[in-house]
Amino acid sequence: MKVVVIGIDGATWDPIVPYIKEGELPGYAKFWNEGLHGPLLSTIPYITQPGWKAYSTGLNPGKMGVYFWSKIDWKDFRIRNINSLGFHGRDYWDILSDSGRKVAIIDMPSTFPPKKVNGVMISGFPHGEGPWVYPPEFEKRIPDSYPKEQIHLFTKNEDPETTMNGIERDIESRFSMAEMLWDHDLVHVSIVMNDHVSHFMWNNENIMLRNFKANDRGISRLLSRNRDGYTILMSDHGNGPIEDEFYANEYLSSEGLLVKRERRDPIISREKVVKIGQKTGLYSLARRLPDGLQQRIVKRVKNIESSMETGIENLLDWQQSRVIALDEGLFYVNPLYQEEKEEIIKELVSKLDAVRSRTGKKLYNRILRGKEIYWGPYVDEAPDVVAITNEIYHQRFQLSGYLWASEIPEEKMAYRTRQVAHHRIRGIFGMVGPGIEGKEITASIYDLAPTILKLFGVDIPEGLDGKPLI
Repeated sequence: MKVVVIGIDGATWDPIVPYIKEGELPGYAKFWNEGLHGPLLSTIPYITQPGWKAYSTGLNPGKMGVYFWSKIDWKDFRIRNINSLGFHGRDYWDILSDSGRKVAIIDMPSTFPPKKVNGVMISGFPHGEGPWVYPPEFEKRIPDSYPKEQIHLFTKNEDPETTMNGIERDIESRFSMAEMLWDHDLVHVSIVMNDHVSHFMWNNENIMLRNFKANDRGISRLLSRNRDGYTILMSDHGNGPIEDEFYANEYLSSEGLLVKRERRDPIISREKVVKIGQKTGLYSLARRLPDGLQQRIVKRVKNIESSMETGIENLLDWQQSRVIALDEGLFYVNPLYQEEKEEIIKELVSKLDAVRSRTGKKLYNRILRGKEIYWGPYVDEAPDVVAITNEIYHQRFQLSGYLWASEIPEEKMAYRTRQVAHHRIRGIFGMVGPGIEGKEITASIYDLAPTILKLFGVDIPEGLDGKPLI
């Protein structure tokens, strides 16, 4: 028996269903019309990491020990990125490997560095130094058409139709790899660029439809190959339109809860680097270079972006800052102020509850303690406060110099366009196969690991946070 899992990063049914009804997306339609289907509720926060690992482990962040892409290291005053080694808990394919099943995991975020499995793991972003494929020798079999990094990004000076051409090729490469590894009992493939398209092109109907069709072509191919097995369609979270983005650490600074150090601009700013690249045509040229050279350029550019855009740690006065925010409504009280923690939290909650957007709308729908949301042995590492935003807003943690993204002049937006959509808690779920009844349900992302283990007839470990859907 074969189980195929197709993970479409950031997918949601809302914009897809109208095209299903028009007959444009036969692959998606198979799940919607004939399978078990409906919304898939994500983690809080509803973001790529920890969302994907919640799917593969069946555990909430309090049991995995990961709540976001990064973790605050209070000892060394750093904000450190987290890779696959930072998660606790076993992925369901580890259990399948132990039972003798062959597994193929393709491009799932949060899987670098790759772990040993009974089969093949091609790790997904973010990558770092070292092997990105298990077994390492399999890398030689990966065709040039499968790029390690997917570099086709929507920028201010690039025709979106041209960018979409590259994204379509990247999507095709992932589905082709799934077919290449078809002899495995489990085949999981992630399509991560759907999320990027949604963030920046949500209002561009033609680009969105091209994206849906590119995914649908691959979905249809895998469905036709797996007529006698089970195929699951899922996403780590959904997406939807937003009005603005809120820079939480700038707000904390304005309220005296965070203290910034004197900012020293680099001799060559990020904006200058970007403008040089755009004016000289270097960005367009880079996309025509050999794949290996492209990957090295991407790595260098990402290092520059990290230090110039997201590296706030050198801009903070760690001793004087009482609260620090990460993205997605996560707030942490500085342990140096442990004795005052409860008073600080009360002050923080009161201030956050009063925040209004530039158009007068309430920013946060709910403000909770981390321990009200998460449970498990690593709940002490949870954020002290989790503020769940009104879904038409997104919280960012960068120190941009502005409270709201809509205040930032266009010329200071560097090379990217503004985000017009961001994550929602309701992702996408569908399942077809022998004996699966076509009906609509609401599922949890924690339900998928136990469901897949049950399909294979493998014992489900105790302590998972989901239940089988069949």
